[in-house]
Amino acid sequence: MRQDIGNIVAVTSTGEDKIILFDRDGFEIIEEFRLTTPDGKFSSDNYFGPHGFAMDSNNKYMYTANSYNGSVSVIDLLTGKVIENIYAGTSPCHLDICKRNNFLYVSNYDSDTISGIDLKKNLVAVQIPVNRMPHDIHVSQDGKRVYVSCLGSEEIIIIDTEKNNICGHIHLECCAMHFKTCRRNLNMYACCSKFNCDNQGIVCIIDMIQEKVVKKIKIGMYLTDIALREKAKEIILLDAETNYIYKLNMDNGNMIGNNETGNFPSCIGIDEEKNIAIVGTHIDNTIEIYDLDNLNRLKRIKVGKDLNFISPLIL
Repeated sequence: MRQDIGNIVAVTSTGEDKIILFDRDGFEIIEEFRLTTPDGKFSSDNYFGPHGFAMDSNNKYMYTANSYNGSVSVIDLLTGKVIENIYAGTSPCHLDICKRNNFLYVSNYDSDTISGIDLKKNLVAVQIPVNRMPHDIHVSQDGKRVYVSCLGSEEIIIIDTEKNNICGHIHLECCAMHFKTCRRNLNMYACCSKFNCDNQGIVCIIDMIQEKVVKKIKIGMYLTDIALREKAKEIILLDAETNYIYKLNMDNGNMIGNNETGNFPSCIGIDEEKNIAIVGTHIDNTIEIYDLDNLNRLKRIKVGKDLNFISPLIL
């Protein structure tokens, strides 16, 4: 792992057990980091399966949720070595760090739990049962709450980080794959699909104070990921059924741009400093770079299999 981490975009390749690092300027692959055990051993049979990752506040450690073996890898970014693998649950997907209690919260998709890992001890301190198939997870700005979307239920669950128990639910009437919180207007935006009815894509706009859905926007068919361009007041969406990237006005939900992507766009990262969207495709196994203003595709790069999470690592 490189020390000039501030100029890098990282992508998880679940199917090839690695984290792919790109230069933010030229978008050339500069490193492919294979996950290992702390003694440096790795399996050629996709033993780990990194899905999502999170960075600590000092950009010293990266934590990966490994769907295949149920662990969270702790990676020292300065040495580029895995220093520990912590068992979390069955099929961990996404994770986020709470600075308030120094916990790492992990969604365990197949065991229907949220793990709270104490980062001072690198041990699971609590397992919180939730509704079926928890997927995306985000800690609130003040660190008091954790929000979890569950693909097996039509709601977002709220966890109190002081008591580490469920303290509320936001009912969506559709299944949220991913969601983001906007600091500008204190709204949450969730990309959902109505699996129990027609194959309809829906964006739910949630008032964070009232903790309820205030608007629904029907768009596309199978929405897989969402990003917010806060300064421009825009929502960026991926649709894996139509193979499109969409851009909506954040205030009124109107479509203001779209373009075709590769097959099954699965994850998106926004780099507002570079004014680009970075899209991973699940079937083509590519990273695609789009200009955020007009959604023109600037570059397409063949990379690893089963891309699930993208984030610029900016100091």
